[in-house]
Order: sequence, then structure tokens, then C-alpha cells
Amino acid sequence: MDGVRKVLKAVSNPLGEGYLQYPTFDQIGELSRPKPEHSRAVKKWLSESGITSFKTHTHGDYVHFEASAAQLEKMANGKFSTFTNSEGRKIYRLTSGVQVPEEVAEAIDTFSGFHGFPLMATMPKAVEKVQEDGKVNPPKFRSNYGVTAVEQSGKQNIQAIAQFQGQYVNASDLAAFCTKYDDGSECKIAKYVGKNEDHPVGLESMLDTEYITPLGKQQTWVYSYPNFDFCSDLTTFGSNVTGSVVHPYTISISYGSQKIDFCSSSIITRLSDDITKMGTMGVTVMISSGDDGSGGETRQGSNDGKLSPSFPASIPHAIAVGATYWVSGTEGEEQATTQFGSGGGFSYDFPVADYQTDVVAEYLKTVKLPNAKYANGRGSPDVSALGESFTVLVDGSAMPVGGTSASSPSFAALVTLLNEVCLKESGKSLGYANPLFYQNPDMFTDIVKGTNAIGDNEKAGWACTKGWDAATGLGV
Repeated sequence: MDGVRKVLKAVSNPLGEGYLQYPTFDQIGELSRPKPEHSRAVKKWLSESGITSFKTHTHGDYVHFEASAAQLEKMANGKFSTFTNSEGRKIYRLTSGVQVPEEVAEAIDTFSGFHGFPLMATMPKAVEKVQEDGKVNPPKFRSNYGVTAVEQSGKQNIQAIAQFQGQYVNASDLAAFCTKYDDGSECKIAKYVGKNEDHPVGLESMLDTEYITPLGKQQTWVYSYPNFDFCSDLTTFGSNVTGSVVHPYTISISYGSQKIDFCSSSIITRLSDDITKMGTMGVTVMISSGDDGSGGETRQGSNDGKLSPSFPASIPHAIAVGATYWVSGTEGEEQATTQFGSGGGFSYDFPVADYQTDVVAEYLKTVKLPNAKYANGRGSPDVSALGESFTVLVDGSAMPVGGTSASSPSFAALVTLLNEVCLKESGKSLGYANPLFYQNPDMFTDIVKGTNAIGDNEKAGWACTKGWDAATGLGV
């Protein structure tokens, strides 16, 4: 991956000669393809384990296969156990660790799909009362940030969201939402990568699609992962995006966890590598920065006195999107959201990114530091946008919804519009945009009011201040 990282640094630096000069799909593959002996070792192991059918990633760096529980127990040298939640739902997971032959261990980054757990209690916040509009809809979002129509480039400019945890898009709700709450333009999903059903309707999926689709005004894809193995599904998502010559230029992910080590270190590293590769493909990845504020206490459990940002938003080559709301009324100055804590802080998994070294150092020097343990790594969020009281239509009923899962797809749609301008002018997409953003902070309106010391984390958090901060990033 060293070669991929080197390329990404060159194509994402606005001051460099190689800015936006993306390599071809085949060239990216040559930089990331595994060693031949590693490929042979994995295929030999699969054959000896009775796996006769499998799919290999276009670049050779993923292998997907189906196996019985007995085969997996033999391959991983472990045993499956049964787990039941409070609603009686059962899942079967291998929990005794994974042991593979030495020559295979040297060849693989991670072996997943059978030992991860659901990402519970992460849905956006909605009121119980139905048939009540929120304060934000697509026209309001546009007017708040002065968003106007852009001239069409005539080039393919796909945007996408990824849905997990049994969430599905309902096509009728999406169409009805755009008719009632926007300009009546047709809203539909152009392509599903993975399974989607109209029911049960997912609140998260409707929030994502009802904002990225009308705001971005380009064809929308949905990457769909209905399994309840969140961390493993992230790697499948990474494989799906990086394995296709035709792909979105803008992607929003509204899922994550501020629980330290919720995903294994191998999956954390692998997804980070995949998002690095996406950057070299001209893809901009926006990820919700989390709704657990400073992350001492999270919806997946306590971090025992340590503050933590959200993964995967903490990946350095993704854009972490926090949330704001108006200080008063429904216009004017914004502050960090008070409905929930806009997720942010400093990563235990990744060092401070080179594009933010100076702003992070300045922030830690000037802000009142929380009375809690925290890391000194990559800071998030990078940017923010409105994230409270978004009108969402679900099963025909309107309700106000809030979360960084509202701000991320909405900000992603703005990047889609920027891509349309760039494609018309240069034929190139923005790709990995954090270096551009941090070199040009005046692109944003600084948020100086508020904190993410909210709710269960009210005793320790990160305050907004002049310049970048760990609650709202560079601003809106």
C-alpha cells in the first residue's frame, strides 16, 4: 500500500503538479496486487478446506467465498456459539479466535464474515409523534448555505450511500418525499449493489437517500449490507467500491461506533487501506462523525474514562462530518448541535494527519482540555453541517430526525455539486478533499459556540473555538 499512499498524496495536494492526475484502474491494481506466492497460498488453503468456488477481487486483494459452519470451524480452528439479544433474535458467531496456517497468516490482512457483532442502537434520533415536519428540508438546506444550481457537465457523476444493519430504502417514500418537500423532480435509486427490499423501511436509509438524492441532483446508488456483522460488512463495502471500474465519485456512510476497538485492528487497517485506494480513484468518502459527543460513554458501551471519536469516521483519508444547528430560530448563526453530541476527538488508531498537524496543535494549546483520558491521533470531525430536525418520510409518515447521519449525506451532496463543476472544467472529480479543505479554511464558516460534552458525556468533551475544533471541525 505504500505506493498507493504515495500516489494519493500527489493527486490530493492542490499545490502539487500531480493534483487530480489520477492513475488508471489497472495502475491502481498493480500498486495494490498481492504477491503471487501469497495468492497461491490462500487458494491452496481454500482448496484443501473443501472450498471449490470463490470470487477474487479485480485487483486480487480480496477473496469472497461461502462455507458451512463446519468448514469455517476447521479453517479457523474454532467453535461457533449462539448469542441471543433481548428481543430473542439469535446469531451464530465463532468466538474462540482465528488460527490459520503460518503461510496463510503471512498472506492475509483479515479473515472475516463470521465473528463480528451487530452495531446496535445507532439509528438517528426521531420523535415518537408521526406526521410532523422538521425544520429542515432540501430547499431550506439550500437556502441556508446559499446553494444554487450548477451547470451540468454532461459527464457521469454518481453519488452513493451505504446502508447496513438490515436498513432498506423504500422507493415510494423517496419519490413522495421529493414531490412534497422539494421541487417535484423525480427521485429514484439508479442502482443497488446488494440486496434491498421495500420493507421493512429503514429510517436511516430514508434520511440518507431523501437528502443526498435531491440535493446532489445526480444519479444515486445504494450499497446494501443487510447482515448484522457491521465490521465485516465494512470490508465487503470496501471491496465492492474498489473492485469496479465504474463507481461513484461521492459516497456517504452514516454508521460507526465510538466504542474503542469495536472493530478489530485488522479490519480497521484494511478499511483504511480501501478508502485510501478510493481516493486514488477520485472518490470522496464522507462519514458521520458520530452522535456520542466526546465518546466517553457510547451506545455500544463505556470506554472506561477514555474519550474517543467514531470509527470509521476517524480514518485519515475520509471526511468526518459533524453536526450543527441554529443558535436561535431557523436561520443565522450556528453552533454545535445540542440535541446530541456531535462526535469528535482524537483517534487511538491513526496518527494526526499531515494536513491537520498545525490546526490540531493550535487547538490543544488554546482550548480548555477535558478532565479525561484522550489520544493524540487523527482529529475529527473535519467539517460540519446542519444535523437536527430534518424532515424524513418513512412509510408515508413525516417525522423530524437528527444526527450526524443527517449532516453527512447532505454535505456529500454538496461535494457532488462541486464535482459537477470540476468535471465540466477539467474532467476530474475532487477525490480526497481534506488537503484542499484544510489549506483553504475560509471556504467554511467557523463555528465558535457549543461543545460535544452532551448527555452521558456532559462532564468531559471538546469545546468549539476559533479555527478547527474537535466538535465541528473547520465549520460549515
